Amino acid sequence: MDAAHITGLLEAIESNGLLRQNRVLTGYTPSPEALCAVESFIRKLREQKPDMIYLLDPVMGDMDRGMYVNADVLPVYRRMLPLSTIICPNQYEAQVLADENITCLDSLYRVLEKLHTVYKVPHVVITSLDLPPADLAKLGVEPTMSDGKPTMLLVGSSWTGHLSPWFLTFPSQGEYFSGVGDLFAALVLARFAEHAHELPEAARTPLSDIPPSSKEECALPISHAVMLAVASLQHVLTRTRATMEAEGARLGLDPFAPAHKASVEDRVQIMRMRELKIIQSAPAILQPQVQYRPRWMPAS
Repeated sequence: MDAAHITGLLEAIESNGLLRQNRVLTGYTPSPEALCAVESFIRKLREQKPDMIYLLDPVMGDMDRGMYVNADVLPVYRRMLPLSTIICPNQYEAQVLADENITCLDSLYRVLEKLHTVYKVPHVVITSLDLPPADLAKLGVEPTMSDGKPTMLLVGSSWTGHLSPWFLTFPSQGEYFSGVGDLFAALVLARFAEHAHELPEAARTPLSDIPPSSKEECALPISHAVMLAVASLQHVLTRTRATMEAEGARLGLDPFAPAHKASVEDRVQIMRMRELKIIQSAPAILQPQVQYRPRWMPAS
């Protein structure tokens, strides 16, 4: 959608009295013009609702492909950072926002601190991160999980007058699924609250006030939300993968093959198989089984 279309939609929402939400998420917006329209809308909402929880997912690129949207969105995203409550960049996006590469723990801490202090972001979640083996060892992180799958490293921080970094590890599922980042951001937004009683009714579970299991475990509100989001997402991906394998066998297609190399008809089938099984995973979304817990990082 272009900027005029987005502006028209948002104006229609406002004129129909539908701006009642206390939580807002914005994500993939490839053009600077469209993103400026979103920025104006968020600024208006922030003025009307200073306590609104806003999760900004600054989708711009990744470590493999670099920037895959118009590069002129970068200054717009930087203007939007102070409007946010939470941001969920990947490593590449965190680097370009802070204008510094993450190559070690020290550079990671500098990036986190800049996002907190220069851009006034209260809560930062870097959804995927590669660190040198020596730094992983400092965290007690192995390159593979106990099940043999590669380890995914997620790092977060809340600004409490100082840097409060933490991390969470979980197994990589390895293959491409459609919409993983969108679902993760939505789950984090739904689960986040500074205090448990502030959670929306639908987001309350017996796990909402689960205590930390050890002094090494981080129990910040954002790390707790991420822990529950990862637990739900792992189930969704496991279920989706099983369905993909069964459906691929039935159709005689490899659901993990590069879709762009398939015929148009097969490409449609492959992309359909990759759709996340969200409805089918409703129980695990509402009542996630937690396996992986956030831990504090060493002091910077």
